[in-house]
Amino acid sequence: MSDPFILPIDIPTLALSRGFVQLLLGGLLLYIGSRESEARGTRLWAIGFLLNGISLFAFTIRAADSWVQFFTVVNHLALGASSIFLLLGFWRFGQQPNRRWILILLFAIPLISLLAWEIIWPNTRMRILFTATGQALFLIALERSLRLAPRVELASIYHLLRIAAVIYLVVLVWSYASVAGVLPTTARLDIGYHRTLFSVTSLLFMLSLAVGCLALQFGWLAARSGDLALIDWQTGLLNRRGFFRANRSLEKKQDQRTQNSSVIVIDVDHFKAINDHFGHAGGDRVLENLAVKLRALTDVQHLVARTGGEEFCILLPSSDQQIAIAMAEEIRLSCSEADVLSAEGRPIHFTISAGVCEKQTGMTFEETLVRADKALYVAKNKGRNRVQACVNHASHA
Repeated sequence: MSDPFILPIDIPTLALSRGFVQLLLGGLLLYIGSRESEARGTRLWAIGFLLNGISLFAFTIRAADSWVQFFTVVNHLALGASSIFLLLGFWRFGQQPNRRWILILLFAIPLISLLAWEIIWPNTRMRILFTATGQALFLIALERSLRLAPRVELASIYHLLRIAAVIYLVVLVWSYASVAGVLPTTARLDIGYHRTLFSVTSLLFMLSLAVGCLALQFGWLAARSGDLALIDWQTGLLNRRGFFRANRSLEKKQDQRTQNSSVIVIDVDHFKAINDHFGHAGGDRVLENLAVKLRALTDVQHLVARTGGEEFCILLPSSDQQIAIAMAEEIRLSCSEADVLSAEGRPIHFTISAGVCEKQTGMTFEETLVRADKALYVAKNKGRNRVQACVNHASHA
């Protein structure tokens, strides 16, 4: 029986409207993806929405008998391909591995459905049901791919998209159960009720998915912009703000007041003279070369930053002063033993001075940094090109 509270809806017209919406959304995502180097999965999403729109257009076309089968094939295969590209987009965006068996199934299901129930044993009911299992598989795979966001800033968008995928999956199963006649509640309702509810839900879900994709892309770009605000543009190392923020994150993970770590403060000797003699371009080459050495001589767990014009800092978590002194000495020797070439090919010889301090129990990070800075000035006063431990500890020249 029909429900008096459900207004009759022209399903083909609604599908045509959905098709136009998908093409517009796909075009918008394609435009964004073509303009952003950090597009990640945007282009794949765009192709997915465009294919979904083509599938809907093929569904609405009322062609001559000789063309009906052609548009049926386009409808099913475009729908399967759309699911593949949308999933690939989320996997790429979330930096997740591609699960080829899922992709193969998503294309094989509509293909087998067409071969079995459209060509060999024509049966519209079985073809629709079989193809619907591919959509159910897509939604399950989509929900699983949305369980872990690539960045914490995007977690809320992932959560909302997961909810949308689950709701749509429930409606899809409930709606196609009317075709199969397997649920008692569906058998008592008019088939138009299911079609209307499913069509409206499909439209809302695809709109939600497209808005979610756009939100993820813009959210990612905003997060990347935030990252760049913490990075020194010239050397690619953390800047002073990024250095302190990274240390705060580290302190949240472990009790830094009860765990010793060490700080190295580095300064390029006679940097003003280098700029005066070789120009600012020569000075820049020295800074960039030093940054390369710091990255090469430190480990992933170390925090390395350019905190001033020619001043650099290294935080060594869970490392005592002797380890820090050895690393600072290695950096000093690496700088003094290899010249940097200027743009004109002239060798630029430079050295560094370093102050080292171990953070003792009860000391704050800021106090440790101040002591390391004082040790640096001691190294400068002693003639430069040396490593100096902070006061209250044995020095090393």
